[in-house]
Amino acid sequence: MSRPRNLPAPFDEGAFAVRTAKGAKVPMSSIRTLASPWHGVRAHVPPETLAERFAALALVGPTSMVLSHCTAAMVHGLPVPRGCEHDTLHVTTGGPRIRRPGVVTHRGARSPVTVREVPVTSLVDTWLDLAPCLGLDNLVVVGDEVARRVQGVDPLRAAVGRQMPGVRRAREALRWIRVGTRSAMETRSRVLFTRVGLPEPQLNVPIHDRDGGWLAEGDLVWREAKVVGEYQGAHHFEGYAAGDKDIVRRRAVEAEGWVYVDFTKDDYYRRPRRLRLLEQLAQLLGCDLDADVVEEISAAPGLPGGPLRGCGA
Repeated sequence: MSRPRNLPAPFDEGAFAVRTAKGAKVPMSSIRTLASPWHGVRAHVPPETLAERFAALALVGPTSMVLSHCTAAMVHGLPVPRGCEHDTLHVTTGGPRIRRPGVVTHRGARSPVTVREVPVTSLVDTWLDLAPCLGLDNLVVVGDEVARRVQGVDPLRAAVGRQMPGVRRAREALRWIRVGTRSAMETRSRVLFTRVGLPEPQLNVPIHDRDGGWLAEGDLVWREAKVVGEYQGAHHFEGYAAGDKDIVRRRAVEAEGWVYVDFTKDDYYRRPRRLRLLEQLAQLLGCDLDADVVEEISAAPGLPGGPLRGCGA
């Protein structure tokens, strides 16, 4: 694409609004060869990053505009499902709607925070905005991560007092959200174990020897029964040095009478392995499984309630 020459400042670089160029008497014929990332915007270099795309959109959008919903979740690095990972920009504004391809506008007042150089809704607001879009299972996963970052469930609890779309689902998710999990699969496994009648485990807590010395940290810990549930993600299988240290720590914990139960993603998603894992834990913890819930999760392990529609893509 050829670049026009001799454009006056500030139109000789970056991105600018066409209406601003018109007001400065810049001939429209001189900017026609520039990239047009959004209707009404011209750019010398097409914007690529999220910050560049938002900055270009802000040239023709209301001043109150803030990234929200799935886009804000990606900026925050929240564990959203793949359906949320798309190039469409979700924005919330108290002003007029932005009617442009590739933009979904939501109405409402939001106090933005700045992350990666762009204004986005806060972690708690982002979680609440996702309630109409995500299934209950995924909303709990995101909620666990938000609660970990804001150091408590109280900010989420305060947020669900509002009357807004999805608030009933958010209130239901709040029942299952805990502080302490460090991955989506830890959250899913914890919820599954609790649903079928197992005691609720402690999350990522230290294990000590009989003299109070630190031995290790367990993912899911049933202290009274001296049982540790360890989710083995891909990172557990990388590197000899890390694996060797894990083995040494495990032997020390087992010497104190603890029992380890390892599980992977397949133990969660594959029905026969899921049932065997639940039966093994029930035996070690000395409790009975809820037969009705076990039957309910025989097809899918997550919480009831599939994905909703409303966020757009």
